[in-house]
Amino acid sequence: MQLWQAIILGGLYWCSYMSIFPHSLNLLFYQPLTVSLLTGLVMGDVPTAMIVGATIQPLFLGQTQAGWVVTNDAAASGIFTAAVCISTGMDTKSAMALSMAVGLTMSQLTTVRMTVGSFWNTLTDRFISRREYKKIWLSGLVYPALFKMLLYWFPMTVALYFGAENIGFFVDGLPERLQNGLGALGSLMPIVGMCVVASNIGKKGYIPFFYAGFLFSAYSGLGGIGIAITGIIVAWFDFRCQNKGENLNLNFNMSRAQDALLSKKDLNWATVRLLALYSHANSYERYQANGVTTCMMPCLQKLYKEDADGLQEAMVRTTELFNAEDMTSALPIGIALSMEEQKAKGLPIEGSLITETKAALFPPMAAVGDTLNWATIIPTTLALMCPYALQGYWWPAVVTVLIGALLCNTQAFALMRLGYNLGNKAVKELVQSGLINKVINFFTTLGLFVIGGMISSLVHVTTPIEITASGVTFSLQTGLFDELMPNMLTLFAMMIIYRFMKKENVSVLKVIYGTMIIGIILGMLGVII
Repeated sequence: MQLWQAIILGGLYWCSYMSIFPHSLNLLFYQPLTVSLLTGLVMGDVPTAMIVGATIQPLFLGQTQAGWVVTNDAAASGIFTAAVCISTGMDTKSAMALSMAVGLTMSQLTTVRMTVGSFWNTLTDRFISRREYKKIWLSGLVYPALFKMLLYWFPMTVALYFGAENIGFFVDGLPERLQNGLGALGSLMPIVGMCVVASNIGKKGYIPFFYAGFLFSAYSGLGGIGIAITGIIVAWFDFRCQNKGENLNLNFNMSRAQDALLSKKDLNWATVRLLALYSHANSYERYQANGVTTCMMPCLQKLYKEDADGLQEAMVRTTELFNAEDMTSALPIGIALSMEEQKAKGLPIEGSLITETKAALFPPMAAVGDTLNWATIIPTTLALMCPYALQGYWWPAVVTVLIGALLCNTQAFALMRLGYNLGNKAVKELVQSGLINKVINFFTTLGLFVIGGMISSLVHVTTPIEITASGVTFSLQTGLFDELMPNMLTLFAMMIIYRFMKKENVSVLKVIYGTMIIGIILGMLGVII
């Protein structure tokens, strides 16, 4: 690998943690399937990169960042593994094991970043206390970006330039029995990733859709778009059956107050700042508080332009702990801006009420956003695109980013306006109407059906065991399992892994490590491939 390639790929890794427009640009850099397109362009072999990205993507479909604890670095795995496979010719099954090792190692960098992030909070507090509001861009944007260059860009560049070819040689030189074990592991681990998604979005009474999707794909032979279309039909039918005869219309009065101080342009730019900087300077101490500050600051300056003390008090309120999903956080922020406007006009609204309102709203909105966006829409889209990326096509990465931008980023613009125009009434209307739960139920059905179908479409666990008696050789796979049901062993593996996922005393990490150990052992013994 040439030095310039390692430098550019290190820059891609840095971009993945810039957290800019999380469901569009950031999605392009963070997921293995999408970042492999960029890696392939740099390395000069897009088809191979896309195949590698699609191969390891199922491992990260269930990747969650609850409390910003990153257990496996998807971006590092995608960039490093695709680059190594292109530069050394490593096979994709060996790449699966490599991607896990790289991801687990590099994930520790996020712990460092989130710990150091408390320093950016301290700087923001200092700038506000001195009323140096223009300098908040330093603590909210510039300094965190420079620090991330040292934390992410430099290590990835060094690792790629000095270690890529050596790692490839090491893996290719492993004993044949161990390589067989890694190959079997490569067949099982995608099931783990997809079962994590199913366990996150699965609710009581909806799991049959998970198995229905698998069986539909197994017997029909359809994949990708066929599964998605069928899933939409099934989800819509279930939705109408559950809500038969109910009036699902909401009477939201979206008209703006005649004396509103913030224009549509102000709210749109506030949303742009929210998407661009929300998670950029976060920390374990206050999570996305810095992003909320940079988002609200220009609006607050307009609202309190004649009241310097009121502006400072409002700015202090923005620095309090805030932790919600990127898109749905726009609703409580919009409501907070509405309340700040009323306070700026002289209404007797206590600052503590604004603080308490935000604190009460961001947890439920985080639950809605994480379930709808990160646990359903994004992994479902990635799963649908994997079969096409496995053929070496470049367009699945682009389609994934476009769908993420369309279905997710647009939520933030709508919710920001909704929160501002309706104030506290917004959440009351949404909750009382039951629309939030109905939408989640629809996507739960769709997500479970599609994920089940994609497991059947993408994963094939088989056994090479043959029994010879009286000169006749009998294959367990073709003579027994294939006759009983298509992809039968994959279904058994999926059922077992999912069952452990749902056990209260078994963590996801235990399931991952347990599957790794069992998969390697079964592969080395020649039980599965």
